[in-house]
Amino acid sequence: MDKRNKLWRRNQQNRLFKARMILYAAYGHCIIREDGNCDEHPHWFELAREKWAQGYKKTGTPCSCWMCKGTRYNRREYKRETLCIIRFAVLENLEKRP
Repeated sequence: MDKRNKLWRRNQQNRLFKARMILYAAYGHCIIREDGNCDEHPHWFELAREKWAQGYKKTGTPCSCWMCKGTRYNRREYKRETLCIIRFAVLENLEKRP
């Protein structure tokens, strides 16, 4: 039987939501609550209770920021960037030679 049932999906959703809220609490700035108070360093479960955070719970990628979409290793892109860096270094060395 396939393990990917409704319970598995719900657990994955909660795991990802918790990870996002921990990241946001670690790297995010202060949050302004609806009553006007400013919290400088909120705990992740305080963020999870906020109304705006519920969008991160139900959707896979709510926006295209680094926190929502995550960074994935792309070998082709890495090779292109490395090649550009090497070319730039070689051209820079050739220009410095008398």
